[in-house]
Amino acid sequence: TAGLAEGLGLGAALGLNLGMLQEVFAQTGANSRVLETDGEDMEARDHECYFSAAHASKDSGIALDLAEAAGLNLPLAEATKKQYDKMIVLGKGELDKSGVAELTFPGRG
Repeated sequence: TAGLAEGLGLGAALGLNLGMLQEVFAQTGANSRVLETDGEDMEARDHECYFSAAHASKDSGIALDLAEAAGLNLPLAEATKKQYDKMIVLGKGELDKSGVAELTFPGRG
């Protein structure tokens, strides 16, 4: 989710048509269920909660604890958790996880 938010945020900063960018993503290895469920919501700033950023942070923390116990380093999971933690600090923890786009799109956050 955070990766998609960054990609769309970069596209927005470059003035790209985000609908077209999502179509391109859908035809490449970037295609995912997250693209299908969250892409348009990120663009429209529709973050009605289905799975909150607070829950995403909690679950990311559990995954990181399990990874540490297994001797693994998961830098992408760490970065994602930091984004969800930042949403919580900013009072956006009850937004849907797609609300992470509020941290990456230009002029938001």
